[in-house]
Amino acid sequence: MSRQRTILVLAIAAQAAFSMISFGLPAIGSDIRSEFGLGPAGFGAVYAAVGLGSAAALVPAGMLVDRFGARRILIAGGIVSATGTGLAGFAQDALPFGFALFVGGVGGSAVPVAGMTSLLREFPPQKRGIALGWRQLAVPLGGTIGSILLPALVALGGIRLAMLGAAAAALVTALWFATVAGDAAPETAAGRGLGGLLGEPQMRLLLLLGLFYVSALGTVLAYYIPAARHAGLTTAEAAIGFTVLNVTAALSRIVWGRRADRGAGTRRLQTLRDTGLLATAAGIAIPAMLAWGAWAALPATIVLAFGVFGFNGVLYLVAGEIAGPERAGRAVGLASTVVFGWGSLVAPVAGLVIESTGYEAVWAISAVTTALGVVVALAMMQPTRLQPCRESTTSA
Repeated sequence: MSRQRTILVLAIAAQAAFSMISFGLPAIGSDIRSEFGLGPAGFGAVYAAVGLGSAAALVPAGMLVDRFGARRILIAGGIVSATGTGLAGFAQDALPFGFALFVGGVGGSAVPVAGMTSLLREFPPQKRGIALGWRQLAVPLGGTIGSILLPALVALGGIRLAMLGAAAAALVTALWFATVAGDAAPETAAGRGLGGLLGEPQMRLLLLLGLFYVSALGTVLAYYIPAARHAGLTTAEAAIGFTVLNVTAALSRIVWGRRADRGAGTRRLQTLRDTGLLATAAGIAIPAMLAWGAWAALPATIVLAFGVFGFNGVLYLVAGEIAGPERAGRAVGLASTVVFGWGSLVAPVAGLVIESTGYEAVWAISAVTTALGVVVALAMMQPTRLQPCRESTTSA
């Protein structure tokens, strides 16, 4: 197996292992609630601890990857992630359980940053989009594995065994990935912080685009099922639609990544624009499709998912290429923080709108925010077209 393929496979494995907890924990939510006497809000707070820990550490992790290389940060992050997740299994109360998960999330932040930075540095421009698309597929893949494996482990040995199993998977895959991950880029920019990145107009616009697009993503993900039920689908039909949504979301990242690689990597911004155009059109059309029944709602859901969920990998790719190899880690960390941070706040904000206007607001929010993202993408394309990469980004 070539070095590029090995790095890609291990980046996927490490991300899937971390996502077992960060996206698969709801599969044992009832067990956790019973163990610690939590209500729905209490479990939501505990579950949010993983994402908050990761979001808080993504930028520092990126800066450390730029300065010291992915190898050492993966080793340290893997140990911290496994320690926090493992200790959660021994917690006797909800507060230490949530704190341990927060620590696990902090350590786990090394995985996406190191993974995406390694792919940016190892793959040539014409292959980076598809590589990052495959890596992003690991997020829902890990959640799916977690939804199957964690309940099985709970049945065998309780929450403690589930947490220890997830910790072991995170540690083994992170350390394995570290054996092939590269060192820091030759042109180190450790002292330049984030000021240089935020001072670049293209980066500021890209982060704004990310805010708009993740607003649609978070709203649809959180409220698709009740909105579909409100529109007339049965409980089973809405559940099937949600499954279709997630499967399509995973596949869309590969499709859009391949599209972004066209023209030797010159189609990045056009791809970001096109995901938004598709999402806007789907957000406008899906209320009528839902009203016609499941036979029309499921195809509309597929189109919606391709537009709303497909931008992540391309967004991180553009961030890394704007920054260049010596700042790719912190650029990816910054973009991930915007997506994770605002993504975690979207559901309650959208919920307030829904309470005032009804579930039809889900589709309106999706259409409006993605349309605003398209405007930003067009603004990025006007003054100066983003070059496919900075020349030195093609090697570690």
